[in-house]
Amino acid sequence: MICLASTEDAPAIAKLNLLFNEVDESPQAIAARMSDPNCVETVILAKVDDEAVGFALVRVVPSVLYSTPHAELTELYVMDEYRQRGIASGLIVFAEQIAAQKGARSILVQTGDDNLSALALYKKLSYEEYDLSLKKKLF
Repeated sequence: MICLASTEDAPAIAKLNLLFNEVDESPQAIAARMSDPNCVETVILAKVDDEAVGFALVRVVPSVLYSTPHAELTELYVMDEYRQRGIASGLIVFAEQIAAQKGARSILVQTGDDNLSALALYKKLSYEEYDLSLKKKLF
């Protein structure tokens, strides 16, 4: 089952975030950020037998220069033992639906150029190579 996450899901999100990003954020901190009215990310959960096994985050933000908002799939993770079951595809499609409902005409995603399984998945779902991303650490 793919669904919107609530603050009650923060412990499961924290667990999945630790597995995926190796970031140990408390459920309370995650719930607080989810509750922040300025939060522009939506958390989506994949559950199997009521256990959270994956998540996606989609960010949709208004633009000053364009009439439609900018959308980006910022996170996508499915636990190893639940891969190859269509869960990641379901999370992506759900994120795309949220972006479209909020007025976005397209959605961006970043992944490592060496992440061949992710690249194959995105291409299977009609994503195309687009631009180049650069990063600079600020502190």
